[in-house]
Amino acid sequence: MTVLRDFVLACVAYLLTVYGVSFALSAIAFFENRSRIRESAAEGWETIERSRFTIPVSVIAPMHNEEVLCVAVVEALLALEYPELEVIIANDGSTDSTLERLREAFDLQPFERFERRVLPTKAVHAVYRSRVDERLTVIDKVAGGNKADSLNAGINFARFRYVCCVDGDTIYEPRALLSSMRLVLRDPAHVVGLTSQIVVATHPELPYRHTPGLAASTLLHNFQHLEYLRSFLSARLAWSRLNSIVCTSGAFMLYRRDVLEAVGGYSPDFSCEDIELTFRVHEHFLRRGVPYRILAMPEPVARTEGPDRIRTLTSQRARWQRVMLETAWHYRHMAFNPRYGRFGMISFPFMILSEVLAPFIELIALATLAAAAIVGAVHWADYGLAVVLMSLAIASVTVLAVRLEDAGTRSYRFVDLVWLTVLSPLELVVYRPILFWAHLRGAFGFFRGDTHWERFDRNLREAPSRLELL
Repeated sequence: MTVLRDFVLACVAYLLTVYGVSFALSAIAFFENRSRIRESAAEGWETIERSRFTIPVSVIAPMHNEEVLCVAVVEALLALEYPELEVIIANDGSTDSTLERLREAFDLQPFERFERRVLPTKAVHAVYRSRVDERLTVIDKVAGGNKADSLNAGINFARFRYVCCVDGDTIYEPRALLSSMRLVLRDPAHVVGLTSQIVVATHPELPYRHTPGLAASTLLHNFQHLEYLRSFLSARLAWSRLNSIVCTSGAFMLYRRDVLEAVGGYSPDFSCEDIELTFRVHEHFLRRGVPYRILAMPEPVARTEGPDRIRTLTSQRARWQRVMLETAWHYRHMAFNPRYGRFGMISFPFMILSEVLAPFIELIALATLAAAAIVGAVHWADYGLAVVLMSLAIASVTVLAVRLEDAGTRSYRFVDLVWLTVLSPLELVVYRPILFWAHLRGAFGFFRGDTHWERFDRNLREAPSRLELL
């Protein structure tokens, strides 16, 4: 009984610590969000958009078997409202009709273009340029087996000082680049990286006016939406204010190109490329004592397709958990190391506590509950109260994240706000068990040395017509 009591006390202490820090981060995120909203309202958007001094950007999108969305993605990237940009599509050995669809839609022609072989990648078969829009370049390369190799290939062809690496299955808002680069333009010497909020959508290729609202979406997508909001608006915004972001989202990573080249580009040795690169950039500057900033924005810049089946969701989240463990283990020398400032002393340790150790703590908690139930030591009324309190704690952080987004975008209908508020307390008992299994599966995959990409199958549908995209 004493051992069971000690385990229970340890789990309670863990929960109180995680929830306490989460509430503190939410408070910091509130002030950061308010500050960014005020800045945006006072920004001279037309000046940035028309100025010849606005820094040009290379946008790189890797694609592998994206025949359904490839044309819609490229059209969205070319429609970005920005003075000067280029779009580089890295076709990573697609075996479907991705390249054919791009060739037909944008009249691609073979093109001789200089490649600065700065980063090692798989061989490039051919380079094409669009006759419809000369800003578009398509690289056809040997499959690298991961996103990192394609991004590095794109960087080798990039012409501009800043590189925005995006996903090939994500639709970007017209002002995504403009709203993000405005922060860079204020301090280009120190702002070396930036990320922003991504919205989960059932059909990201369709404009918002085609979407009937969150209340009409699937329950699984609703829970993913809440999870994304909490991650971006209650965590990344706060860490951005503290300059201690642990992950710039792979769906929108804007970095200074010289920084990417200095750290060796994206690593193909990890299950995902985004979190590991973020750690490497922090280490690069902190070891040298060079001032820098990696920022996050509250504005949603893109819509991405979320898994619509539990099986595909667990596969995706298992891979995310694997890369978290891989990165934490690889950069363990940074944890609790004063040399790495707030990142090493606060941000990284909290990631270890709340993300890396979470599935193991949850497993111990379930085993403790089972053992206590067997010996009749569970007071079910008290246990039920504890579950209710945990649900309300998670819901409080989630609802605040929803409120932060609505304050900046005013994109929710009243019925959506009510629906998301009702769902928030249910996340612990409905959605979290799925994530627990996924995280546990990812942890076991890490211990087995598994680095398989485990790319989830796209939600079944036809490619959108041009009429639907208008």
